[in-house]
Amino acid sequence: MLGLLAITLVAALLAPMARDGKLARNAAIGIRTRHTLASNEAWLAGHRRAAPLVAAAAWAGWAALAGSAVLCVLGQFGVAFATTGAGYLAIIVLLMVSAAKANKAARGV
Repeated sequence: MLGLLAITLVAALLAPMARDGKLARNAAIGIRTRHTLASNEAWLAGHRRAAPLVAAAAWAGWAALAGSAVLCVLGQFGVAFATTGAGYLAIIVLLMVSAAKANKAARGV
């Protein structure tokens, strides 16, 4: 659950920054494709397009974490493990789709 928490926190922090254009092109974090890295305008366009899906990934992570925590309190550790895995899957899928949409938006700049 700790790894899911870390990914969820990163998504939750980056989504509003990407949406508001406050995530400058950098060498460390963000959606880093050939097209998003082509220019500052492409970077911003791509990240603005991806922001809603990154926010959805964060919400999916929070939901999975809350569900897993409740299940652990109830002693349902196997189901909690599966819920955590489902949370990872949801975040990974949403982030992959967001990266594809960001790349497409950046390509159009």
